[in-house]
Amino acid sequence: MKHRKIKVKMTEAYNALVHTNRKDISEFLEAQKDRLPARSGLFLTDDDEKLPAFSPAPCEKVFSRKSVIVDETTGETAKAGARIVLTKDNYGARSTGLGGAGGTKCEAIDIVAGQLSASEEIRTSTTKSRANFAEDGARIYLTERGNINHYFATENSDKLTAVSDNLKSGIGIKADHTLVIGRERVRILAGLAKFKGKERLVTGSDKVSAKIEIGSITEDNFQPAVRGENLVNYLYVMKDFVDTLSAKVDSLEQELALYRIALAGHVHFVAGAGPSTPSPTAAVEGLRGVKKLFSQKLDGIVEEFHKAKTIRQHLGTKSGAMKGVPSDYILSNTVFIGR
Repeated sequence: MKHRKIKVKMTEAYNALVHTNRKDISEFLEAQKDRLPARSGLFLTDDDEKLPAFSPAPCEKVFSRKSVIVDETTGETAKAGARIVLTKDNYGARSTGLGGAGGTKCEAIDIVAGQLSASEEIRTSTTKSRANFAEDGARIYLTERGNINHYFATENSDKLTAVSDNLKSGIGIKADHTLVIGRERVRILAGLAKFKGKERLVTGSDKVSAKIEIGSITEDNFQPAVRGENLVNYLYVMKDFVDTLSAKVDSLEQELALYRIALAGHVHFVAGAGPSTPSPTAAVEGLRGVKKLFSQKLDGIVEEFHKAKTIRQHLGTKSGAMKGVPSDYILSNTVFIGR
């Protein structure tokens, strides 16, 4: 079967939404599959990679990508590779979690890609292990009841956001990089939903203190987030305070300048000598005061213009009818937080 030359990298055809060569690539690979080295893994063919073996418990149902031989003598095989485990609440050893304690109402699902791939040692099919929340490559863990923060070692002692997760349902997602994409919107919410009737936790409680934490695992001093519109309103209040203070200082400067001008032309009567002449020094200082007053007024007008411009750029208008300049506006157009 003859194929025309493909002028693009294979990955390019799959990174594009539509690509004319995508079908050609698939047909070409299918035609060449018999020419590939046996079990080389090339183009997603079978391989002989000796992955660590998963050691299931009697109650578990395991769906894995492949099986590996763990005993060459007996030919014993075990599940290996990416897996989905239908289990009861545990975080590895069969003695852990609510399931390990013989608990009920603790169904769990463990989805793993990369068993022990974050381990310091290279593990092969001679290694048998169970879930390892520290050294497995990527994981999504769902439990009906458990202690999700304990399993992922993310507990903290911060009193502001501390909410017990013991014996509550939980979902943990962990990988080197975790990406969540919404084509239109991404929502991260906490609290009971608005169902008809009253929602409750698996513990039976309907009392919830909703908290959202964003930070480092090592953080032990979480603080409340600042809400943008409230901040803008407060900054405008502070601006009014500053404007009032500035007006008072400006008025004081004007009165002082007028006083200096009046003093420059001041004459007073001396008994037997008639009116005195104005002081030359005071007159010169008075003229300087007039010049300085006009200069300050001009500078003040320019300063007010720049201040108003800066405020509009960063805060928008007080009514919110006009937003700030995108590069300077302090409010995000894409990220919003609640109370």
